Amino acid sequence: MNLKEWLTVNFTEIHTEKLAKILLAIFLMVFSIFVLPHKVPESRFVQETLENLDESKMTVIEFSGATIAVSLAITALPDDFGSPLANTLTDMNKYFIFIFAVLFVEKLIVVEGMMLSFVYIIPLACGLYILSVLSGKSICKVFASKLMILGLAVVFVIPISTHFTEKVCKDYLVYVDETISEANDGAEKVNGVMASGDGEASVFEKLTDAFKTAVQGISDLLTYFENVLKKCVNSIAIMIVTTFVLPMIVLLLFRWLLKELFSLSLPAPRVNKEEK
Repeated sequence: MNLKEWLTVNFTEIHTEKLAKILLAIFLMVFSIFVLPHKVPESRFVQETLENLDESKMTVIEFSGATIAVSLAITALPDDFGSPLANTLTDMNKYFIFIFAVLFVEKLIVVEGMMLSFVYIIPLACGLYILSVLSGKSICKVFASKLMILGLAVVFVIPISTHFTEKVCKDYLVYVDETISEANDGAEKVNGVMASGDGEASVFEKLTDAFKTAVQGISDLLTYFENVLKKCVNSIAIMIVTTFVLPMIVLLLFRWLLKELFSLSLPAPRVNKEEK
């Protein structure tokens, strides 16, 4: 094979390879715009994610209501015995606001972020990749890879972390539900005793009977609510981990995995002595 034939064959192979890459990118772009926005949000995987997020939001609302109820119940005790404890419970609501905001952002990412990713981010990444194939500039390929990572992260991180939390942290979430139930139960008992019209027994005696404690009166009642407070603190930590920390860990792992797949670690450009 002479030089002319060799150049012709290699030129044809190069153009065929470029054409295949461009057609694949165009197919992915069209598929992302016209098919994925309608199929993925309706999938069982995504619908279960939205249900789990809604359940978590309801848990936060119930938890906040339970702590407020306990705080009001303790405040109603005579002589302000439990005021410091009641104030501590009331201060917990700032954590519930944070958790609720995180859940709202996560749901917004799932509902609106997926559409944004499929319609704009992924097609733009495909367009930049086509430009890199045509121009041969690596910078376009780098930006295309980064945009593709962003688009895939928006689509998969929240659903994966939500399902991971549901499977792995199931027992811890049951602990949160038990804490809410115990807090509500204690508040109802105190409110019931305070509303009782029986004047033959003191409030402390009625509370002792309601909580079935020893003859130590209010100290045992406060011990009961101190234990509830400890469980509330543990439950808040669990909810912060499951709603915020785990999604961040999944995001970092997902980003690292995609960076490895897309080979984004590019060497620094070398400068020749002549160029200097």
